[in-house]
Amino acid sequence: MQRPQQLRELFSAFAPRVISGSISHYGGLRQSAETFCEIAPASSAELADVIGTAHRHGVPVRIRGQGHGLNGASLPGAHELLLRTERLGDVRFEAEGTVTAGAGAVLWDVRNVVERHGFTVPVVNDGHAGPSVAGFVAAGGFGPGSRLHGGFWENVAAVTLVDGAGQLRRVDRDDALFPWLFGAMGQLGIVAEATLELIPLDSADPPPYPMGAGATRELIAASPELKGPGPDESERDEQLLWFTLFTPGKRLAVAQARLAALEASHAGLLDYRRRYVYPIRQRRPVPPLIYPRDEPFFAIGSWGALSLSPGAAADPLRAYAEELTRHAVELGCRRYIQSEATWDVDAYRACFGDETYEALRNLKAQQDPARILNRGAVFDP
Repeated sequence: MQRPQQLRELFSAFAPRVISGSISHYGGLRQSAETFCEIAPASSAELADVIGTAHRHGVPVRIRGQGHGLNGASLPGAHELLLRTERLGDVRFEAEGTVTAGAGAVLWDVRNVVERHGFTVPVVNDGHAGPSVAGFVAAGGFGPGSRLHGGFWENVAAVTLVDGAGQLRRVDRDDALFPWLFGAMGQLGIVAEATLELIPLDSADPPPYPMGAGATRELIAASPELKGPGPDESERDEQLLWFTLFTPGKRLAVAQARLAALEASHAGLLDYRRRYVYPIRQRRPVPPLIYPRDEPFFAIGSWGALSLSPGAAADPLRAYAEELTRHAVELGCRRYIQSEATWDVDAYRACFGDETYEALRNLKAQQDPARILNRGAVFDP
């Protein structure tokens, strides 16, 4: 185990920084180590070099984009290297009908860039400008556009991936590994960039494709028109949490009733808001870590602001999450466990089921043979 100062020396070629002061994830339930070493690569090649060095020296790596998840998987320990994707923010027009976006680009930023050219990204998150492009792949995202266009995975043509040995490669949609990347939480590699499909804003009069428009990056403000599990201007200081079930339509009413009962039995936990429901169309195979069957399904969730202090809320939140997992298993559904609060690796086995969990473990052994990527998040360290 190497201390942060030793990691700074080992990775001196990549402008590392030793950070004093812990960081948190979006929900604020957990904290990182007080001191840790971090690197923000500026290119895919540099990202691959960093991971190759970590692989050779057995250094565990945490990957962090916007830190929008609730499970603490992006929080580094004192002997871990934090790899930030914030400098991987290019947005490029390279092949007609697509846009290529760097891992750290905020998804809403990408949407705003392409809309200036008359196109849009079919599926982005609801709520506010939170997830990065790589974070949305790692979580397996969905949003209001999923009713027509399916999950985020339906609208990604290819992913450029750095595996746990530092090898950089393109993973196209027809690659057997491709569906496993969605919802894998970085266990199978680090997304360097993704090629996203575009649709014209005006389908009756589509604009010309902006070939050669170059690379750009811009930050945007949250749009008040979109409402969902995320803060608006009046909620910035609130600790918002969410719990989601992925369920087939025939079990939607039962899932609604289970969530209502959970809210009633944990009445003092959150200041509950109106439950959200997103239909998710299915056109292509559904990623096995997201949902167990190739069929349309619904994302239905309970959300609200935390009513207790993070310290006092830990046990009640764990009880809520465990009950929700039991309901998901009983209903033949899934939790959106990649994005939400959970406390140990047993929750992932219970959620995925033994067969899928072991298949993911075997893929990880191939993709990350030294088990350095997000160690301990899904499997025992």
